[in-house]
Amino acid sequence: MNRFPEKHNMFFCKSCPLESIRNEPSPELCRGHIIRNFIKECGSKCGCNAQCGNRVVQRGITCNLQVFSTREGKGWGLRTLDELPKGAFVCEYVGELLTNTKLHEMTTQNMHNARYSVLLDAGWGPDGVLKDEEALFLDATFCGNVGRFINHRCCLLILNLLIVMLF
Repeated sequence: MNRFPEKHNMFFCKSCPLESIRNEPSPELCRGHIIRNFIKECGSKCGCNAQCGNRVVQRGITCNLQVFSTREGKGWGLRTLDELPKGAFVCEYVGELLTNTKLHEMTTQNMHNARYSVLLDAGWGPDGVLKDEEALFLDATFCGNVGRFINHRCCLLILNLLIVMLF
């Protein structure tokens, strides 16, 4: 985790799918996306054992987590009851894979319901543009786990998403 996300390399897209799903007549300019690192996760084809240091995600949640109602009235949140070292794995974010078009359609139909969506920004093209059917979101609104309660929209400082590559 990094308390100062501006120190990361940022990517600014010309037509941001994350801003366009908010259903506003003139969406805001892209706020930037962190160019993310990867977690190398050993798999069944690797010769290591279950205690290998590259099997973090497979072990699941190892810290005490608590879903709680936020004081600010922003809904539910997730916190750990343990002190964690910087960069520690907390949980995987599980959800339904949706295109920007489908997510926009679902958001328009249910404006009163909160959405728990994360833009998967690993596949940006060289021009910084993704078509609506190419931009993918992981949406945990109807299918997800405790990761949906990590407040990734209001406080960008607490969540560092990493793509897992299985070897």
